[in-house]
Amino acid sequence: MASDFGDESGEKLFDWFLRMGQDMSEEALRASAERLKGAIQNLRGNLEDAAPQQDEKVREFARLDMSEFEELPDYESLKAIIGERLDDAAIEHDFAKVDGHDHLVFRIADAPEVDEVFAGLEQDVDAELERACEAREIELTEARDQEPLEDKAKAAREASKAAHEAKDAAREVERVEVKSR
Repeated sequence: MASDFGDESGEKLFDWFLRMGQDMSEEALRASAERLKGAIQNLRGNLEDAAPQQDEKVREFARLDMSEFEELPDYESLKAIIGERLDDAAIEHDFAKVDGHDHLVFRIADAPEVDEVFAGLEQDVDAELERACEAREIELTEARDQEPLEDKAKAAREASKAAHEAKDAAREVERVEVKSR
């Protein structure tokens, strides 16, 4: 019985709180990954529009709006990754500010290769997301294992106290409702 309310239950409660925090963080990572994939898919859809029509004056360069990427966290890193991938594929490109937003500028003749670069980036998003989640899990586990037992016990006591206070507050509301009838 002592182990039911001793350090073991505190440890389990602490682990539960950590898991909740991890799940919320992982959900944020997954939401960002989905937004990135959506931005890539939308950009790839615009690549088809970059090809000139038969009646249209032949243009040499295409311009893709990067505003959807700008809304993502740490846009500058994403922009650098895209630039590096285009460089690796030997695609001449540049980022230009137009109407307050970045645009990717490249030769229309390179549109199929640009599409391939973004297709590869889209495929890599899921794999890198899983790697990041696994690394985060390992990091949090190591941090939890290195935390002193006294700190873990203190956190468990605080959580238990908060749970009791919340339960007591709920009972008070019930008593007031019963008396008022």
